[in-house]
Amino acid sequence: MARQAEKLTALAMGWLLSLALFPSHAHAEAFGVAIKPRGWGFSATTVINGKLEMELVIDSGSSFTIISHQAARQLGIFKQLGQAPRYPLSAGGGIVWVRLVVLESVRVGGAVAHGVEGAVADLPSFKGAHGLLGKSYLDRYSFRINSPAKTMELAPHNNEPLYGGRSEGWWRNEAKRLRGQATLFQDMEQGVENSIHTGYTPERLLKQKLSKSDVGRLASYFKMLLARLEKEASSLGAPEEWMR
Repeated sequence: MARQAEKLTALAMGWLLSLALFPSHAHAEAFGVAIKPRGWGFSATTVINGKLEMELVIDSGSSFTIISHQAARQLGIFKQLGQAPRYPLSAGGGIVWVRLVVLESVRVGGAVAHGVEGAVADLPSFKGAHGLLGKSYLDRYSFRINSPAKTMELAPHNNEPLYGGRSEGWWRNEAKRLRGQATLFQDMEQGVENSIHTGYTPERLLKQKLSKSDVGRLASYFKMLLARLEKEASSLGAPEEWMR
Protein backbone atom coordinates (compact mmCIF):
# COMPACT_ATOMS: atom_id res chain seq x y z
CA MET A 1 0.00 0.00 0.00
CA ALA A 2 2.80 2.43 0.91
CA ARG A 3 4.57 1.80 -2.41
CA GLN A 4 1.35 2.29 -4.36
CA ALA A 5 0.56 5.48 -2.45
CA GLU A 6 4.06 6.78 -3.09
CA LYS A 7 3.69 6.07 -6.80
CA LEU A 8 0.33 7.85 -6.96
CA THR A 9 1.71 10.84 -5.08
CA ALA A 10 4.70 11.01 -7.39
CA LEU A 11 2.40 11.02 -10.41
CA ALA A 12 0.33 13.82 -8.96
CA MET A 13 3.28 15.86 -7.77
CA GLY A 14 6.05 15.10 -10.23
CA TRP A 15 5.22 17.80 -12.71
CA LEU A 16 5.21 20.37 -9.88
CA LEU A 17 8.64 19.58 -8.51
CA SER A 18 11.20 22.00 -9.84
CA LEU A 19 14.23 22.47 -7.60
CA ALA A 20 15.09 26.17 -7.71
CA LEU A 21 18.53 26.80 -6.25
CA PHE A 22 19.67 30.16 -4.91
CA PRO A 23 23.29 31.32 -4.54
CA SER A 24 24.82 29.49 -1.58
CA HIS A 25 25.88 31.29 1.59
CA ALA A 26 24.31 34.58 0.49
CA HIS A 27 22.53 37.36 2.38
CA ALA A 28 18.93 37.99 1.28
CA GLU A 29 17.45 41.46 0.93
CA ALA A 30 14.27 42.88 2.44
CA PHE A 31 11.20 43.66 0.35
CA GLY A 32 8.33 46.07 0.99
CA VAL A 33 4.98 45.38 -0.66
CA ALA A 34 1.61 47.13 -0.73
CA ILE A 35 -1.30 45.26 0.85
CA LYS A 36 -5.08 45.77 0.72
CA PRO A 37 -7.68 45.63 3.52
CA ARG A 38 -9.79 42.45 3.13
CA GLY A 39 -12.47 41.63 5.67
CA TRP A 40 -10.72 40.88 8.94
CA GLY A 41 -7.21 41.35 7.57
CA PHE A 42 -5.16 42.20 4.51
CA SER A 43 -4.42 40.62 1.16
CA ALA A 44 -1.33 40.75 -1.02
CA THR A 45 -1.03 40.51 -4.78
CA THR A 46 0.61 37.13 -5.32
CA VAL A 47 1.99 35.44 -8.43
CA ILE A 48 1.76 31.64 -8.44
CA ASN A 49 4.11 29.52 -10.57
CA GLY A 50 5.32 32.63 -12.36
CA LYS A 51 2.12 33.10 -14.36
CA LEU A 52 -1.07 33.54 -12.34
CA GLU A 53 -1.62 36.75 -10.39
CA MET A 54 -4.22 36.69 -7.64
CA GLU A 55 -5.11 38.27 -4.31
CA LEU A 56 -4.42 36.07 -1.28
CA VAL A 57 -5.42 36.93 2.29
CA ILE A 58 -2.37 37.02 4.57
CA ASP A 59 -2.94 34.35 7.22
CA SER A 60 -0.06 33.25 9.43
CA GLY A 61 -2.43 30.78 11.10
CA SER A 62 -2.80 28.73 7.92
CA SER A 63 -0.17 26.01 7.54
CA PHE A 64 -0.54 25.99 3.76
CA THR A 65 -0.79 28.58 1.02
CA ILE A 66 -4.27 27.86 -0.31
CA ILE A 67 -5.56 28.55 -3.82
CA SER A 68 -9.03 28.04 -5.27
CA HIS A 69 -10.16 25.36 -7.71
CA GLN A 70 -10.54 28.09 -10.33
CA ALA A 71 -6.89 29.03 -9.83
CA ALA A 72 -5.94 25.35 -10.13
CA ARG A 73 -7.72 25.24 -13.49
CA GLN A 74 -5.91 28.37 -14.68
CA LEU A 75 -2.59 26.87 -13.62
CA GLY A 76 -3.38 23.66 -15.51
CA ILE A 77 -3.24 21.43 -12.44
CA PHE A 78 -6.93 20.74 -11.82
CA LYS A 79 -7.07 17.35 -13.58
CA GLN A 80 -4.23 16.01 -11.42
CA LEU A 81 -5.94 16.83 -8.11
CA GLY A 82 -7.77 13.51 -7.95
CA GLN A 83 -4.51 11.75 -7.12
CA ALA A 84 -3.20 14.45 -4.77
CA PRO A 85 -3.36 13.74 -1.01
CA ARG A 86 -6.57 14.76 0.78
CA TYR A 87 -6.24 16.58 4.09
CA PRO A 88 -8.80 17.98 6.57
CA LEU A 89 -8.25 21.52 7.85
CA SER A 90 -10.18 23.23 10.63
CA ALA A 91 -11.91 26.36 9.31
CA GLY A 92 -14.68 28.46 10.80
CA GLY A 93 -15.59 25.84 13.36
CA GLY A 94 -15.86 23.12 10.73
CA ILE A 95 -13.70 20.96 8.50
CA VAL A 96 -12.58 21.86 4.98
CA TRP A 97 -11.05 19.10 2.87
CA VAL A 98 -8.14 20.24 0.72
CA ARG A 99 -5.85 18.61 -1.83
CA LEU A 100 -2.17 19.06 -1.09
CA VAL A 101 0.19 20.20 -3.85
CA VAL A 102 3.63 21.75 -4.17
CA LEU A 103 3.62 25.17 -5.81
CA GLU A 104 6.60 25.75 -8.09
CA SER A 105 6.92 29.35 -6.93
CA VAL A 106 5.09 31.97 -4.92
CA ARG A 107 6.05 35.62 -5.40
CA VAL A 108 4.90 38.66 -3.44
CA GLY A 109 6.55 41.82 -4.72
CA GLY A 110 10.20 40.89 -5.19
CA ALA A 111 10.17 38.08 -2.59
CA VAL A 112 10.07 34.71 -4.35
CA ALA A 113 9.86 31.32 -2.61
CA HIS A 114 10.20 28.03 -4.49
CA GLY A 115 8.76 24.63 -3.64
CA VAL A 116 5.99 25.99 -1.41
CA GLU A 117 3.53 23.62 0.29
CA GLY A 118 0.14 24.46 -1.14
CA ALA A 119 -3.46 23.32 -0.92
CA VAL A 120 -6.44 23.60 -3.24
CA ALA A 121 -9.85 24.44 -1.76
CA ASP A 122 -12.66 26.93 -2.23
CA LEU A 123 -12.75 29.23 0.80
CA PRO A 124 -15.09 32.18 1.45
CA SER A 125 -14.12 35.11 -0.76
CA PHE A 126 -12.99 38.29 0.96
CA LYS A 127 -14.17 40.86 -1.58
CA GLY A 128 -11.96 39.68 -4.41
CA ALA A 129 -9.36 37.60 -2.58
CA HIS A 130 -9.49 33.91 -3.42
CA GLY A 131 -7.17 32.03 -1.12
CA LEU A 132 -4.71 32.33 1.75
CA LEU A 133 -1.04 33.27 1.87
CA GLY A 134 -0.02 30.91 4.67
CA LYS A 135 2.94 29.90 6.79
CA SER A 136 4.44 27.73 4.05
CA TYR A 137 5.38 31.01 2.34
CA LEU A 138 5.47 33.50 5.22
CA ASP A 139 7.84 31.40 7.35
CA ARG A 140 10.54 31.86 4.71
CA TYR A 141 10.80 35.46 5.93
CA SER A 142 10.47 37.67 8.96
CA PHE A 143 7.35 39.59 8.00
CA ARG A 144 5.79 42.69 9.54
CA ILE A 145 2.52 44.36 8.63
CA ASN A 146 2.19 48.14 8.93
CA SER A 147 -1.59 48.55 9.04
CA PRO A 148 -1.77 52.38 8.82
CA ALA A 149 0.61 52.43 5.84
CA LYS A 150 -1.00 49.32 4.28
CA THR A 151 2.39 47.72 3.65
CA MET A 152 4.13 44.46 4.54
CA GLU A 153 7.87 43.99 4.91
CA LEU A 154 9.42 40.62 4.08
CA ALA A 155 12.98 40.41 5.39
CA PRO A 156 15.61 37.77 6.21
CA HIS A 157 15.23 36.29 9.70
CA ASN A 158 18.62 37.68 10.75
CA ASN A 159 21.92 38.89 9.37
CA GLU A 160 23.72 35.54 9.43
CA PRO A 161 24.82 33.90 6.16
CA LEU A 162 21.89 32.23 4.43
CA TYR A 163 21.59 29.16 2.23
CA GLY A 164 19.03 29.55 -0.52
CA GLY A 165 17.87 32.73 1.19
CA ARG A 166 17.01 30.86 4.40
CA SER A 167 18.61 30.76 7.84
CA GLU A 168 19.92 27.86 9.92
CA GLY A 169 16.83 28.03 12.11
CA TRP A 170 14.52 27.71 9.11
CA TRP A 171 16.37 24.69 7.70
CA ARG A 172 16.45 22.90 11.06
CA ASN A 173 12.80 23.58 11.86
CA GLU A 174 11.60 22.57 8.40
CA ALA A 175 13.53 19.29 8.48
CA LYS A 176 12.17 18.51 11.96
CA ARG A 177 8.60 19.34 10.95
CA LEU A 178 8.59 17.31 7.74
CA ARG A 179 10.25 14.34 9.43
CA GLY A 180 7.64 14.44 12.19
CA GLN A 181 4.78 14.57 9.70
CA ALA A 182 6.20 11.74 7.59
CA THR A 183 6.68 9.58 10.70
CA LEU A 184 3.19 10.36 11.99
CA PHE A 185 1.39 9.31 8.82
CA GLN A 186 3.67 6.33 8.21
CA ASP A 187 2.91 5.07 11.72
CA MET A 188 -0.81 5.71 11.24
CA GLU A 189 -0.70 3.73 8.00
CA GLN A 190 0.91 0.84 9.85
CA GLY A 191 -1.50 1.11 12.78
CA VAL A 192 1.15 2.29 15.22
CA GLU A 193 0.21 4.78 17.96
CA ASN A 194 2.16 8.02 17.60
CA SER A 195 2.06 10.84 20.14
CA ILE A 196 3.70 13.48 17.94
CA HIS A 197 1.69 16.70 18.02
CA THR A 198 1.48 18.03 14.46
CA GLY A 199 0.30 21.50 15.39
CA TYR A 200 -2.66 21.98 13.09
CA THR A 201 -4.98 18.95 13.34
CA PRO A 202 -5.36 16.61 16.33
CA GLU A 203 -4.34 13.04 15.60
CA ARG A 204 -7.69 11.71 16.80
CA LEU A 205 -9.50 13.84 14.23
CA LEU A 206 -7.17 12.60 11.50
CA LYS A 207 -7.86 8.98 12.40
CA GLN A 208 -11.59 9.58 12.31
CA LYS A 209 -11.62 11.35 8.96
CA LEU A 210 -8.80 9.86 6.88
CA SER A 211 -8.95 6.58 4.99
CA LYS A 212 -5.96 4.23 4.77
CA SER A 213 -5.43 5.44 1.20
CA ASP A 214 -5.44 9.07 2.39
CA VAL A 215 -2.90 8.28 5.10
CA GLY A 216 -0.64 6.45 2.65
CA ARG A 217 -0.65 9.36 0.23
CA LEU A 218 0.05 11.83 3.02
CA ALA A 219 2.98 9.74 4.27
CA SER A 220 4.39 9.72 0.73
CA TYR A 221 3.77 13.45 0.33
CA PHE A 222 5.72 14.44 3.44
CA LYS A 223 8.51 11.93 2.75
CA MET A 224 8.82 13.42 -0.71
CA LEU A 225 9.02 16.94 0.74
CA LEU A 226 11.71 15.86 3.22
CA ALA A 227 13.76 14.20 0.47
CA ARG A 228 13.40 17.33 -1.64
CA LEU A 229 14.54 19.51 1.26
CA GLU A 230 17.58 17.31 1.92
CA LYS A 231 18.52 17.37 -1.77
CA GLU A 232 18.25 21.14 -1.95
CA ALA A 233 20.26 21.61 1.26
CA SER A 234 23.01 19.36 -0.10
CA SER A 235 23.09 21.20 -3.43
CA LEU A 236 23.40 24.54 -1.64
CA GLY A 237 26.17 23.33 0.66
CA ALA A 238 24.17 23.71 3.87
CA PRO A 239 25.68 21.74 6.81
CA GLU A 240 24.39 18.16 6.97
CA GLU A 241 23.69 18.45 10.70
CA TRP A 242 20.93 20.97 9.96
CA MET A 243 18.88 18.15 8.45
CA ARG A 244 19.08 15.89 11.52
